[in-house]
Amino acid sequence: MKPLRILQVSATCVGAEWFYDQVTGLARRGHTVHAVLPGGGPLAERLRAAGIPVEIIPFKGQRPHQLLRVGAAEARLLRLVRAFGPDVIHAHSLKAALCCRLAALRHRPVVRVTQWPSITHLHSPWLAWPDLRTMHRDDVVVGSCQAIAERYRAMGAPAVAVSYYGCDVHRLDPKTSGTAFRREFGLADRTPTVGMVARIQSSRLRAFREIGVKGHEVFLDAAPLILREVPAAQLFVVGDSIIGDESYRRSLEARAAALQVADRVHFTGWRSDIAAVMAGLDVAVNPSIEESACGTMVEALLMRRGVVASDVGGLPDTVQHGKTGLLVPPANPAALAAAVTELLADPARRLAMGSRGREHCLRRFDIDATVAQVEDIYADALRGSTRARRTTRRPATT
Repeated sequence: MKPLRILQVSATCVGAEWFYDQVTGLARRGHTVHAVLPGGGPLAERLRAAGIPVEIIPFKGQRPHQLLRVGAAEARLLRLVRAFGPDVIHAHSLKAALCCRLAALRHRPVVRVTQWPSITHLHSPWLAWPDLRTMHRDDVVVGSCQAIAERYRAMGAPAVAVSYYGCDVHRLDPKTSGTAFRREFGLADRTPTVGMVARIQSSRLRAFREIGVKGHEVFLDAAPLILREVPAAQLFVVGDSIIGDESYRRSLEARAAALQVADRVHFTGWRSDIAAVMAGLDVAVNPSIEESACGTMVEALLMRRGVVASDVGGLPDTVQHGKTGLLVPPANPAALAAAVTELLADPARRLAMGSRGREHCLRRFDIDATVAQVEDIYADALRGSTRARRTTRRPATT
């Protein structure tokens, strides 16, 4: 397709490897891509280092004293849209979507796209309502997994597509040794290890007050059950909270202490050596309550690890039950523990599932393939937009 001018807008400036990979992937294919982030930091620096122009527009905030700042940010976004003149405005997540839909009221690009890395906002009527009321302004809504796409079809979105957030699937080598990670914690090569790799993020939504979005509480509650069956096991919580929000992590550490497993559950904090971490784990778990296809499960399978995940959202797109891993009901520590101990007891089965999982992820989540999917979505929407304009301009006949 011909090169396009694409404005990519993210509501997060922390982590978001999926955003970086998509933006830089589109740029490599010859498109002119500008990125908008709500704040500075490592993501903005990485994008700029890759040659992507980045505009910092702090549109996040919903409390009364923040509304003036949000209004000013919306005005800045509108000025950027007018100056850049994008063919496509592509937003990710709720706040980015709402800001882009509002900006498009004053400047209509050729195509408007919203892609959903998560739909936790749909658990709140107050957050779901503005999305539902404005989604007709999108030319296409893109689910980052089948479940999200199906949800928006059921909600009546005018056009829905699926595109997984891809990654450089070849950057993780399954031959990487896990010895360094194990030795860091004084573990022998044969010590059974289980880990959960996820950001430690709290939520103000009522649906996630007892169990967080990522399900850390479920993993911790499963820990005594796992240790009862596999006394030598060592468990890891890999990841950290956003700077300035340490209370949730402290509550999880207190939960581990109350369960009397604090000496067997290691909170490692954020790690950049994800290949070494995954190589050091026998089983990786994701007990999320709400999730898309999940980048950490993709990484675990690319490393040929045994995986156990909740049967929710897009996790079945990655973890195919009985084939590439095991799925369990969400919020069920006993089921999680049973699946983990099942895989710990059968190394050959773990390896077979992990090998099939790697082949599956190489096909489904390769960044070149997923960026090509995004291009196809743009092309279809562009053709639809062109037909609509021609129909609108066609003279009336008598």
